[in-house]
Amino acid sequence: MSRSKSVVLVIVISLLLNGSLGFGQVTYSPYSSIGIGDVQDPNTAAKFGMGGLGISNGTYYSLNIVNPALLYYNRVALFSAALLAESKTISQDGFEPYKAGSAQLNHMALAFPLISGKLSTSLVLSPYSSVNYNVSYSAPIEGSTSDSVAYVNKGDGGIDQLALSVGGELFEGFSAGFRASYLFSSIRKESASYIPIDGDEYYVATYNERLSFQDFLFSVGIAYSKKVGDGSAVNVGATYDFETNINSKFFARIDQETYLGSTIYGDTLADNTSVSQKIPSKLGLGVSYRYKDVFVVGLDYTTQNWELSPDPINGNTIYTKREKYIIGGEITPDVASINNYLKRITYRLGASYTKTPYFVRDTQITDFGINFGLSLPVVRFSSLDFGFQLGSRGTLSDNLIKENYFRVYFGVSFNDNRWFLRPKFN
Repeated sequence: MSRSKSVVLVIVISLLLNGSLGFGQVTYSPYSSIGIGDVQDPNTAAKFGMGGLGISNGTYYSLNIVNPALLYYNRVALFSAALLAESKTISQDGFEPYKAGSAQLNHMALAFPLISGKLSTSLVLSPYSSVNYNVSYSAPIEGSTSDSVAYVNKGDGGIDQLALSVGGELFEGFSAGFRASYLFSSIRKESASYIPIDGDEYYVATYNERLSFQDFLFSVGIAYSKKVGDGSAVNVGATYDFETNINSKFFARIDQETYLGSTIYGDTLADNTSVSQKIPSKLGLGVSYRYKDVFVVGLDYTTQNWELSPDPINGNTIYTKREKYIIGGEITPDVASINNYLKRITYRLGASYTKTPYFVRDTQITDFGINFGLSLPVVRFSSLDFGFQLGSRGTLSDNLIKENYFRVYFGVSFNDNRWFLRPKFN
């Protein structure tokens, strides 16, 4: 095995070993305490470098998991995996800024052609939503000048998805695709109150809940590419996730203990009660312009009305409409350059603006990020992919929370049939 293959193989093994970090806990955020948490957009490291652009633009050397209609670009077997790490500063008026960090294996994917250049399929494991928060605060007891109650709210988990996609070209320039996603995993939340009673003694009242998911989500995509000159093309694409009601199980329990851990009272309020979590339909539209294999620029827009997804336990409306705007592009100076490695590197830049579904104190929480990235070619069409994002979510007005973050996305793509063939000679 060549030295370059050995290096890439070691990186992949490291990513797989770090899979224990979990798919659900993508980022740390107090806002993820709402509902099913942060809804994640499908991304590879290459698309992340362009802000997530991918509804209309497909390439032969990187996997597109945004629009299944563009899968047919993959003409060789492909394996892709990526690790996402984040550093975040959380601020709120009247409190010291809090720094948090997290990391996880963000996706694993395998794709291969069924009919080369016409029909391809992929299998992708990735997060659909993420819950990861731990918030503590205290409040004075009414009528007391010295005692206060300490509150600790925390949660983790999320919804993972295993997606099988098929996409192909129906006639020249026009393609369509279908994706079936199996949604699973669970969200765990805990609220604890520490109530002083005498000196250093206190009672602990704890409420625990768990919401477990198992069901399917179906999506379709279309794309069209029109040649407008020598090597130039205008591309358009659309994706649609159908509305679904996920079968879920709800567990809830309340306990009261002494500070020594002795149980005073405990009761199971719900023991895996069947409930339904609605996932609203999602529409995505994209347009891009490509010049040969040199550069591409484009725009994406997605919308999903989460107002139609009430809390499955009490029926309350907890969300608002989510919208996301993306602008991005990439450039490869000379993909066939032999003497200049820097010209074979793909450079990317993008930006995104999201109106999140969180509506807190009559304020819709927004998120803005600037992305950049690059792909380093190794071993024919395989690559090491890097993406970076600098962004901000939320606001300090009305005593709300603002999050400033920096994210690093590192991925590997094995895009070469020789990785999947047993060598006959060494």
